[in-house]
Order: sequence, then structure tokens, then C-alpha cells
Amino acid sequence: MKLYQPERILLDPRAKDWPLTQKILDRLPGVPVEETPEIRPRMDEVKLKRDPIGAGKRTLFLTVDEGRSFRPFSEAEQYLTSDYHTLHVAEGCDLECSYCILQAYLTSPFLTVFVNTPEMLENLQGILNTEPQRFFRIGTGQLTDSLSLDHITGFTEVLVPFFAAQQNAVLELKTKSNNIERLLSLSSGGKVIISWSLNMESVQKQEEHKTASLHERLAAATRIARETDHRVGFHFDPLIDRAGCENEYEEIIAKLFAAVPQEKIAWISLGCLRFMPELKPIMETRFPKSPLPAGEWVRGMDGKMRYFKPRRIEMYEFMKSMIRGHAPDVTLYLSMESTEVWQEIFGGEHSKESVCHLLDEAARKIQPSKPTAAS
Repeated sequence: MKLYQPERILLDPRAKDWPLTQKILDRLPGVPVEETPEIRPRMDEVKLKRDPIGAGKRTLFLTVDEGRSFRPFSEAEQYLTSDYHTLHVAEGCDLECSYCILQAYLTSPFLTVFVNTPEMLENLQGILNTEPQRFFRIGTGQLTDSLSLDHITGFTEVLVPFFAAQQNAVLELKTKSNNIERLLSLSSGGKVIISWSLNMESVQKQEEHKTASLHERLAAATRIARETDHRVGFHFDPLIDRAGCENEYEEIIAKLFAAVPQEKIAWISLGCLRFMPELKPIMETRFPKSPLPAGEWVRGMDGKMRYFKPRRIEMYEFMKSMIRGHAPDVTLYLSMESTEVWQEIFGGEHSKESVCHLLDEAARKIQPSKPTAAS
């Protein structure tokens, strides 16, 4: 995987004096820097390009968060939620997945990095201290890839020690990259979970452009699991329905469990492809060779386009069977599905409270020490 390098840097004057800004500039020697008091005119310029989204990704915008960085993950009330929270340290993604919802969701085309992390973490610490009896599962991967820019931002050097010291929170870093070098020298006592999105190899090659290959992702997960005290997670999300998909998913599941010790896996999620209707024309324009927009779709209860429910259930049943065949006790859950679908797949009664309990218990299984070289 080729690591991202911007063509230019736009600098919010308010970001100039934060230490992270200078660290980022030092890591990007030779990249032109333009101080930009007003970002809107720059955004308007990019929107005139033939491919505004692609053009915007070539610019790194350094700015400050204004107290909005920590919030609940936005989830449709019609589907079971897990009380997940996000810490927005950045917005935008340098990777190019054809189905990425950010193409239709974000208003700024630029890769945006918030440099005032000390303020953000101070605010977060206050929240964690105020509710000591509550357990928080927190991620940074809702509006960006959690690791693909880490060679530039070095966020892990700040976030991992912060969460290692918390009693009532864990951090999940979701990624499609293999950018783990900084993580290898950091210790979290199991309070940090590095999660990889996995898919069929054909999907990775055709739809997940600029991402690490599946081999690279599994190799990175293996190193994290065997060389650090962080735990790992995996997200088969989005599952994509196409001819022969069962054989391909069975193959990647076998490779996963051959590469990673199952006791280091915090959880695995399953979620079928879904997207806002506004994304369809963007996909057709930016990725004309992708067959995804032409699939058979039905509008779900949240307004997103989804596969028909009976087919989703078939895919979940197959994936569950394959995963349980390798790891009967691994924590397995569905992403953005209804109570009815949960019951079809797992049986029994399910609610937001039961899902939260399931994932909280999985998150609390802390690995107490860093593995030694002999282990």
C-alpha cells in the first residue's frame, strides 16, 4: 500500500501554534503550505473541478475542532444500535472505495485534520470522569480511516496512551490500511482494538482502490496480535452479493483464522452493503466500471438502499456458520439490522440493551500484558 502524500497544505491561522501542526509540517517537507483564513473560497474552487471529490483528497487542511469532536455514532432508530461513540480527529479519507458513504455525506472535499487534540482529549476526559459507572466504546473511523494518515498525524502516539489510562473506555481504530508502524511500539493493555474491514479479494481489487490488499491487512493484523498487547477486530461490512461470493468469503475467513490467534479477536461484525440514494449517481460517475449501482436494491426503513431482507439473512447465516466453525465463542454481531433480523440469525430476544451488554463485555476482556518475543 502506498502511503498518502498531499499536493498542498491549507493552514487555518487558528491551527498555527498547536504543536501537532509543526509536527505535520516537519513530516511533509517540500509540500506547499498556504495560510487560509477562509476555507469556503478554496472549497468552491475545488467544486468546479471535473472530479471535486478526487481533487479535494489531494489537499490536507489543518484546522481546529470547536468542541464538537465527541458525539454518539449516528444510527437509525429503526435498527438495533450499540451505543457507540466517535471521536472526530479527522474528516475525509484518502482511500477510494467506490461505495464509501463519505462521498455523499461530507460537505468539505478536503482531508481535514484537527490539530488541537489536547483540548479534545481534555473535554473527553471530563465526560469519562463525570460518568465513571458508564462504559464507553469509542472509535475514530466514522468520518475517516483511523490509520491511513497516521504516518503524517501520529494520532496513535497520543490516543493510545490516553486510552490505556482509562478505566471506563476502549478505543477502536478502524482501517483498510496496513499503516501500523507507530502502534507496534505502543502499549495499551488491551484498551485499544485495531479493526480491519475485510471483503472478498475480487471486491478489494475492484471496489476498494488505494487500500491495502487483503494479504497486507491480515499481515498487519497478525503483527498487532502477536507483537503488541492491543486486540484486533474484523468487520465484514459491507458484505457484497455477487455470483460465487460464498466461496470467496469462505476463503478469506479461513485465511483470517489461520493468521490471527482467535483469543486476540475482540469482535467480528457483519453488515450488508447499504447506501444513501444520493450516493448512486456519484458511484456511477466516479467508478463507471463498478457493478454495484446496477444491483437489485430496495429502500430500507432508514431510507438507505439495501439488499432484500431474505437475501441478507441468507448471507448472514452463511457467514455466521463459517466463522463459528473456526471460532465458536468469538463475539459476533450485526451492523445496522432490525430486531427481526437479529432474531433470525441468533435466535432469542434482542434489544439495544442486550447488544450494548454483548459488546461491553467483549470490550472489557483486557489483555493484561504485552507479549514477549518468545510468545
